[in-house]
Amino acid sequence: MAAVARVADDPEDLATLDAYCATGSQRRAADLLHRHHSSVARRLEQIAKTLGVELTGPTGLTRARLALTMWRLLDDSGREPH
Repeated sequence: MAAVARVADDPEDLATLDAYCATGSQRRAADLLHRHHSSVARRLEQIAKTLGVELTGPTGLTRARLALTMWRLLDDSGREPH
């Protein structure tokens, strides 16, 4: 969860991770974020390195979803979910 906290330090990274976890698709996440899919893909590559998880596979996506959910449940900094 510390890795998710590092991602959350950048609101755009957190929004990208959140959109990707919600949709399971880089293109649908890009649509939600009003970004080009290649921009979202590059950002997700960086996020994956930070998390230490391959986000494009089903296992990595599930792990990212769980980590993001746990981080939100345990975060007491007052951040609002996106």
